[in-house]
Amino acid sequence: MWHTDEVSAFNVQLKPLQQDDLAQVLIWRNSPEVSSQMLDQTEISPERQQSWFERISSDRRQMQFVIYYKNQKVGVCNLKSPTALAVAECDSLDTGFYLGEAKYRGTILAFFAALALNQYAFEQLGAKLLKAQVKSSNSAALRFNQQLGYQADAAQPSEQMVAMTLVPQAHQNAAAKFATFIRN
Repeated sequence: MWHTDEVSAFNVQLKPLQQDDLAQVLIWRNSPEVSSQMLDQTEISPERQQSWFERISSDRRQMQFVIYYKNQKVGVCNLKSPTALAVAECDSLDTGFYLGEAKYRGTILAFFAALALNQYAFEQLGAKLLKAQVKSSNSAALRFNQQLGYQADAAQPSEQMVAMTLVPQAHQNAAAKFATFIRN
């Protein structure tokens, strides 16, 4: 992976996606619980996964991370440039996220991983806005993003998708609410 930044915040670590992570990520991505919430719900082959990894490994328009909790891989997240600019050069970034380990879905750990990613984007990369797209049928993800401080945009891409935006102050307010749940 072109980037080497590791993020440690909110009791989780975000580490750059590596070749030896691909088998686990493929299992997660192809699980019905995860793939059913993706725009592209087709099953991913190992060859397609490898081709994707080779393509994105040097693509400075995105940063792919594996989420670790207590030294265990639990999910993945990413930041992407919505333009041809590199991630580090963008004021606005698209975010992506899922927990692969079923036992952690629906727990506060999901918030910690998202908060760590958002904090990194705002504080280290200098982003001014974060964007998320959520299926309108995914009420849990919509509530999740709202609790993180995201607000639905006035203009929506389609009836099937909800575009949401997060600004730094809303992130800080959400992070302060969750800080009481963090044990160091």
